[in-house]
Amino acid sequence: MNEATTSPSTAGPQVLPISCTLADGRTCVIRPMVESDAEELIALIPTTHLESDGLKYLPGEFKMTVEQEREYLRQRVNNPKMIGFVAVVEGRIVALAGAWSQDFRRLAHHAELGVTVVKEFWGLGLGRKMMEVVLDWGAHRGLRKMYLQVFDHNERAIRLYRDMGFVEEGRLREDILRGDGTYGDTIVMARYY
Repeated sequence: MNEATTSPSTAGPQVLPISCTLADGRTCVIRPMVESDAEELIALIPTTHLESDGLKYLPGEFKMTVEQEREYLRQRVNNPKMIGFVAVVEGRIVALAGAWSQDFRRLAHHAELGVTVVKEFWGLGLGRKMMEVVLDWGAHRGLRKMYLQVFDHNERAIRLYRDMGFVEEGRLREDILRGDGTYGDTIVMARYY
């Protein structure tokens, strides 16, 4: 993926929005989430859960309303312990990502991250770019550790995370119910700064 940022400096954090070119040649803009994204996100999230058995909700379980999503987005805006952003291609949101750290001093040195990409955009470098933005945010916040949870059958995501320097720190055995009715492990992976 070729990247062209709008950031005036490479020494500081990436300033959103940024523009990048996906592997298929399309231009993508990565920008902060805003309240007006609520309606589109409410429609997008259930779709991504139908496309992948690697996400938190089973199809039909996501019940958040547009107003609840707006409130969630309000809480993220201007909160230095959180970041939330989307990727937009040809005027539509095709991926979302974020990270959040705890208020408690014992836990404030790390943050948990999450990334979701619409299936049509898998394999184009977008997941990697979203991860880079999250990791950059954590580095410039002075975090010591970034971690995530991934289901053991999500091999594509696990490969990406390993490639980006994440290591397995533990497993929660038979932690999740897969779409096929079997149980699988949740893997906790982390990357240290």
